[in-house]
Amino acid sequence: MVQRVHISKCAYWLALASVDGVGMKKLKQLIARFDSLEKVFEASLSQIACLPRFNPLLASKILQAGRRLNNFQRQIDWLKSRGIEILCFEDERYPTLLKEISDAPLILCKKGNLKKFSKHAVAIVGTRTPTKEGLAVTRKLAMLLASEGCVIVSGLAKGIDTAAHKGAIDANGVTVGVLGCDIQTIYPKENIPLANSICANGTLVSEHPFDTQPTSVNLMQRNRIISGISLGTIVIEANEDDGAIQTARFAQNQNRRVYAYHWPSNRPLTSGLLKLMADGATGIKISNVSNLLADLLKTEEGKFSIEKKDKQLELF
Repeated sequence: MVQRVHISKCAYWLALASVDGVGMKKLKQLIARFDSLEKVFEASLSQIACLPRFNPLLASKILQAGRRLNNFQRQIDWLKSRGIEILCFEDERYPTLLKEISDAPLILCKKGNLKKFSKHAVAIVGTRTPTKEGLAVTRKLAMLLASEGCVIVSGLAKGIDTAAHKGAIDANGVTVGVLGCDIQTIYPKENIPLANSICANGTLVSEHPFDTQPTSVNLMQRNRIISGISLGTIVIEANEDDGAIQTARFAQNQNRRVYAYHWPSNRPLTSGLLKLMADGATGIKISNVSNLLADLLKTEEGKFSIEKKDKQLELF
């Protein structure tokens, strides 16, 4: 006798997320037409295919995914047994800020002890080949912000990302590592110990549930999540072609704050920062952290208490 599998709401989301070509815009079309995800999989091929920007091939893939709901539920249960949860877009634990972006992932995989995503998150990003000064500034800045209650978001990459996560951990704060691969495939491998430390008080997240390698496309796409989870993005060191600049561009397009560290002139790894500032990013220096927080959180006035501490980070 085949054991019946209870199908959770999340399984429907995972099924649609597995279909190439279905993102948030198409999902909204489907719900507008059929009222619920359950009814989407009860529809006929022609009913789906006739929707704007759909076609018979895409409709067929959607219905095929619907026939595999039992498999998707088993995948969810298997991941849960390994400490990985799947948050679908309508889950109350799904990051509120991420819901605001137009291309938010349909599902988000999460591993770690963070119970709820804070709105007071700041992304700190930069090159994978930083200077010693860049690493030191990053770690100190992340530590100061984390000690003030900010969640530090970064991409677990070598260089600036690694220093940002470590700075938050130094302050016994919370940090979020956003991956461009599935959570079981930590990249780079040398950061597996760091990933474990992040999980102790924070979380790892990925839009990929299974067997996804950190290709350049996947790493590029995860950058929109780094900026999307955060109120603002700080770039410490980067040239114009670095992925961190792309993260800042995502932040700008998402109507979030962008900051670029203001180094002395004639320094390496600043061409991207200068371009960002020319395009409207705010330059910052280590001198008064409360000013940065006040600027970053001014749209959240009254929702976040900034402690007046003797910590430095000057805006100008």
